[in-house]
Amino acid sequence: MAAGPGARVWRSAAGSPWLSLGEALAHAGDRRVWPQEEPLARATVPRDLRPTGLRRAPPWLLPALLRPAEKRVLGLIADWPWIAPGHLGGLLGVSTRRVSQILQPLEEAALANRVSGGLVLGDRGLALLARRDRSAVHLARSRWSARPLDSAAPLAWRNVSGRRSRQLLRTIEHTAAVHWFIAALARQAREHGREVVQFDPPHHASRYFRDGFAVHSVHPDAFGVLRADGKTWPLFLEWERRAVRPATMAARLAPYLRYYASQRPTDDHGSRPAVLVVFDDEVAAQHFLRVAGAETRRTRVDLPLSVSHRALLEREGSRGAAWRTLAAAVDDPERIKRWRVRALEVDDDYERRRLEHYAIAIRWPPYNR
Repeated sequence: MAAGPGARVWRSAAGSPWLSLGEALAHAGDRRVWPQEEPLARATVPRDLRPTGLRRAPPWLLPALLRPAEKRVLGLIADWPWIAPGHLGGLLGVSTRRVSQILQPLEEAALANRVSGGLVLGDRGLALLARRDRSAVHLARSRWSARPLDSAAPLAWRNVSGRRSRQLLRTIEHTAAVHWFIAALARQAREHGREVVQFDPPHHASRYFRDGFAVHSVHPDAFGVLRADGKTWPLFLEWERRAVRPATMAARLAPYLRYYASQRPTDDHGSRPAVLVVFDDEVAAQHFLRVAGAETRRTRVDLPLSVSHRALLEREGSRGAAWRTLAAAVDDPERIKRWRVRALEVDDDYERRRLEHYAIAIRWPPYNR
């Protein structure tokens, strides 16, 4: 353009030789119609699609109609089926009243259902999230649907169509305990200025690793990451109800010992996650800590393990004094004496034999009854 109108710098779309400006205009000719700009028109605001209702909206329109808070609630219910509204509020950091406000349009649209005090996704909600994740709708429903197999029969775990949802309902006490703990941990983390980066459910928290030619795995009940001042704290959670014998406890520890014997924890998370194990019973928690100490000494694996029990967590909260680590797993004569007194005072024969079993397991002399 700086060379002037006589410079041959123009070419036609057909690939003609370079032309000057005059030659290019002559090539267009007088009979050609030059393009014109369309006249301006008044723009109209699109009508609000929300009054049509979420229930009557077609599936392809739901992602545009749902608000961000409603999408987040649907995602959390999908991650934690059968979660109570109060525990859902703890994960969201809002009150139970606010949770009810968010849930109302979702329940009216059959995207989420309240069943026996827990929240599950309806088949319509499962289809929405399956299409979002580019997965098969029928597979999502066969795994997670809470639709009863027999609508006339009462709701029970055998009457739930989704196999994964059926399994969670079968162990609903364990499922509710995990929900309670992660909700309490999320609340306390926010109160102490820590950001809850993520909480992964069991089907997303598993870790697979190779040891030699074999593939092994750990399957925790949850995985979480907390962050404050640029530092992150990853953690695994195990809520244990069945590991009450030394052999069972050692079997529960074996996958973690194999995992932490490798470099995979740091490679997977940037740092070594803490392993939090919670028991319903104080005696089982203390005995598990002693078994873990013996196993780590035998395998020479540094396991960042912390153990607690529900009564202590409810009293002290999920941080600080509620946890005992392997470093503190030493003989505690005062605690053993308390077990001895409890064993002598209880009337139930089964409870007394159980307490005596733990006392004998930590090498306390036989009782003189």
